[in-house]
Amino acid sequence: MHTKITSFSEADIEEASELLARRHQGDRIHEPALPERFSRPSEARLELEQTWKASTVNGMSAGGVVARQDGKMVGYLIGVPKINEMWGRSVWVEYAGHALDRSYSAELYRDLYAALSPTWVALGCLYHVTNIPASDQAAIDAWFNLSFGKEHVYGLRETAPASSFDVPIDPTLEIRRASPADLDISSQLDDVISLHQSRSPVYSIVTPYDREEVRQETLEQLENPEWKTWLALRNGQLVSTQVYLPAQPPRGIGNMVLPEKCSFLGFAATREEEQGQGIGRILTAHGLADDYATGYAFCFTDWRATNLLSSRMWMRQGWRPIAYRLTRRLDERVLWSHAKASPAPWLDKRFANE
Repeated sequence: MHTKITSFSEADIEEASELLARRHQGDRIHEPALPERFSRPSEARLELEQTWKASTVNGMSAGGVVARQDGKMVGYLIGVPKINEMWGRSVWVEYAGHALDRSYSAELYRDLYAALSPTWVALGCLYHVTNIPASDQAAIDAWFNLSFGKEHVYGLRETAPASSFDVPIDPTLEIRRASPADLDISSQLDDVISLHQSRSPVYSIVTPYDREEVRQETLEQLENPEWKTWLALRNGQLVSTQVYLPAQPPRGIGNMVLPEKCSFLGFAATREEEQGQGIGRILTAHGLADDYATGYAFCFTDWRATNLLSSRMWMRQGWRPIAYRLTRRLDERVLWSHAKASPAPWLDKRFANE
């Protein structure tokens, strides 16, 4: 059967919503905690419409494509452009921005990307991102075969009562919730994560930030009753901290992975010389037990796949991967090498005449 790939349009949203809802039904077989409502096309449509609307920003469109066989939609792919200091010139395939009929080969993702990505390159967006369900190994393999790699992991686990955690007792540690009076103490580990991730093997960038602005944000968090900052102190010195808050839709992922009554472990840091001593494990047990006691059934968190400490710790603490962010960065030389057939005026002659 011949597969025809055409541009995505507003008229395709209804059929694509049905495809996305069926994808979610399959995802829930592997992870029943995923919210059931997105198995209905009407609910899946809300996420898809937001993604399609975001595909055009300030007149710049990353577009979308649809694959059909015998007139039936069997797959779609939508890109969302993002241009900012953090991500540079990038295009994101958000969690709701793609789906395939799983009775067809996941190889179709490669064809959809091949058809749509020239639009992204023409915009000068060479950093490409896709967010996919962790349970869809066939899709993961297809994206890996497009030279994408796993950058970020999104995980989910149940909260639990304190009695279910088997953690060592350290009488030298004081565990307590921070108050606004603890502003100075709770800010002591602000740079631990960024510095750790700037090193091998993550090599993440560290951008300058306004410390006074961050300090004010921290104070607002400490004053917010829904944000819980837990401190682990030894002899009055902060050795570890974790922040729990009501879960919000993650960037590029949206609502489709967040169950009801879900919290978010948004920040966790341990002083470098104290790492590996089990302090983070003790603090996590405390935070999850408190969330359980206050009515949360699940806790969501995320981490860099290349961060060896966090990727191992959170899996050991019971978080299950439910989604991955895969990325690919193109060599910027494709911008001039593609122009050789019809040289742009700014190209050096020796490239244009090759």
